[in-house]
Amino acid sequence: AKIKAVSLFAPEVNSAKITITSDERGLVITLASDSFFEEGSANLNIDETREVLLKLAGFFNDPELAERRFRIEGHTDNTPVMNELYPSNWELSTARAVNVLHYLTDFGVDDRQFSVAGYADTRPMVSNETKEGQAYNRRVDIIILDEGHF
Repeated sequence: AKIKAVSLFAPEVNSAKITITSDERGLVITLASDSFFEEGSANLNIDETREVLLKLAGFFNDPELAERRFRIEGHTDNTPVMNELYPSNWELSTARAVNVLHYLTDFGVDDRQFSVAGYADTRPMVSNETKEGQAYNRRVDIIILDEGHF
């Protein structure tokens, strides 16, 4: 799956919208929040991201992945969110993950293969001390879980 993902998403990887890595959980497709969402919002910039989401949905529907489970994880930086919709980064990170799933479902994935989690700023990839670090930490990870991870 990794080789297929890397070739399929090469344009998005090159433009830094998506990163593809793997860890002990499985294959991780990371969506850069700044390319997908307005600051402090869980609404997807659908005009700009529709093509990527359609491509992701097609990938998750690959027959090779029919028996696999996927987890969508929302992550934020450590800046407190200040609006009525999202009392904290917990709500924001979870809402972003849920909204990604809603669009993927609209584009044909089987939501029974998915779970959703929000981690606020509790799992930073890098230090939040720089603007670049914060941008890196604002992300939605979609994990193609290895067997044994649910």
